[in-house]
Amino acid sequence: MRDRIAHLLDRLSPAERKVAELVTADPAATMNATLATLARNAGVSEPTVIRFCRSLGLDGFADLRMALARAEGVGTTRMHRRIGPGTPVPEAASAVFDTAILALGEVRDRMDVAAIERAALALVRAARVEIWGYGASAAVAQDLAHKLFRICRGVVARADPHMQAMAAATLDGDAVALCISHTGRSREIVEVAVLAAAAGATVIALTHPGSPLASHATLVIGCEVDEDTALHTPMVSRLAHLVLGDALSVAAALLSPPAAGERLGRMKAALQQRRIAP
Repeated sequence: MRDRIAHLLDRLSPAERKVAELVTADPAATMNATLATLARNAGVSEPTVIRFCRSLGLDGFADLRMALARAEGVGTTRMHRRIGPGTPVPEAASAVFDTAILALGEVRDRMDVAAIERAALALVRAARVEIWGYGASAAVAQDLAHKLFRICRGVVARADPHMQAMAAATLDGDAVALCISHTGRSREIVEVAVLAAAAGATVIALTHPGSPLASHATLVIGCEVDEDTALHTPMVSRLAHLVLGDALSVAAALLSPPAAGERLGRMKAALQQRRIAP
């Protein structure tokens, strides 16, 4: 990254050169800065920082931070703990977005697209799809069920461990159990995954790839996000799971047979009939 900046230095405006010199002198500080902080420290405007980033061929400041992290060999998940009790609200709001963007970028880079395609194909072929999660993962499960309901058959999301266990006992080889967990270490979610596998169902785990849940799954969609449980830190694992769920539902839609499109058409027609004219 330093070589890249040095190569462009003569073509930068004087203001952009100030940003370049600051970034080159202390990449670590830039990785942990906000756009406003970097602009202030360089003595330039925020648009100038953005122009500097684009001069490097990057989309914006978040991409600059990610590129620096890769160049310095630093995992971007280590850059998520920048909000504390004394952080000014305007900077905290920007930091929330920066944290989310960096986390999603890292998940994208690690994403196993082949695993997503295999999982989507299993969902499309299934006669029944159970989606399970607890806590924040329950919200992700409900969101994913809403999307897959339009594409797959027999889709339901469950957050209650007793209902999950009873449902697992009724599964068979034509069913899929999609288990969502950030850590993959919750005893309840591992137990129902084991029950589903024993019943012959295909178990898809959206979780940490090295977790107990992953070890009991038929297919694993890995998601490694360092989560900070502090009050002032956004829950980036939830965001990552939501986006991976979107990727999975889009893949399922692309792989779905014509009958799925016809079913969606009937759903839209039913909704249209229920609308009341103003």
